Amino acid sequence: MSIVVEEVNHPLAQRKGIKLFMARADLLHPLASGNKFYKLKPNIEAAKEQGFKQLLSFGGAFSNHIHAFALTAQANGFESIGIIRGEPEYASNPTLQDVQVAGMQLEFVNREEYKRRNETSYLSILQKKYPDALIIPEGGSSQLAIQGCTQLANEINAVRSSDVIAVACGTGATFSGIICGLNKTQSAIGYLALKDESIPSKIASFLKAEGCQNKNYKIESADFGGFAKLNKEVLNFILEWLEHTGILLDPIYTSKMCMRLIQQIESDGFQSGTSITILHSGGLQGWRGMKSRVIQLADKKAWAKVEDALRSSIAN
Repeated sequence: MSIVVEEVNHPLAQRKGIKLFMARADLLHPLASGNKFYKLKPNIEAAKEQGFKQLLSFGGAFSNHIHAFALTAQANGFESIGIIRGEPEYASNPTLQDVQVAGMQLEFVNREEYKRRNETSYLSILQKKYPDALIIPEGGSSQLAIQGCTQLANEINAVRSSDVIAVACGTGATFSGIICGLNKTQSAIGYLALKDESIPSKIASFLKAEGCQNKNYKIESADFGGFAKLNKEVLNFILEWLEHTGILLDPIYTSKMCMRLIQQIESDGFQSGTSITILHSGGLQGWRGMKSRVIQLADKKAWAKVEDALRSSIAN
């Protein structure tokens, strides 16, 4: 399935003369994060070439990565193993129920052990325990993932080559791949969904390893209350965006990116006539654990709007 890029009719952007488009990676699968498929595809190919029978990765109990990882592994004939931060009780939540249906073996670890997920010694222990598994970093953020996301940028530009590509950042891998796929006239903006001062250096390392010398990018803060924290301001924005555009944003990444982007447009951060393509990276499955939070912040009508939009997304 090819990426769909569609125009976004947001009233503020129209008043300011900004042309907004959205690359709908969320349409690649109704629940799994679209950008994850691009990040995982080269890893899947490497696993097949190297004869691995299993795939192992890391994530939290509501992780979009773990969700997409399990579905992608199943679709490609691999067994999957998830090292999950948190307690075994989380196994009953919608995200982890889905991954278990997809055949994922869950191993719950405490937060101290989870912090070791990038340590060579810890990875060696896991490799001995699971010798048939290719170990893929949290978020799928290996150097191979950069190549997959460069392909994503190429596909976006084949449909619509805008002046700017806007990307929400977690680990920085998707953004790094997009940078590598920019054409000579483009720039990219990465919107950090979490407070992590190490991300800019990680992006620089990804780019260096890939031999990408493009410097035409910048990074903006967009955590709005903290990673994975949904507050009333963000929820109101999501509902307003849904009303204006008909597009449901995920509560963790794309919503906060779009919120910061609209603030920039409002303060004349972009010249009139600028065209911006926003990457909707998916993650809609994350809404399923937020019913009580949405009702607490707003009311049952607000949740009904989210639920209806989510149902429509799944149906399509």
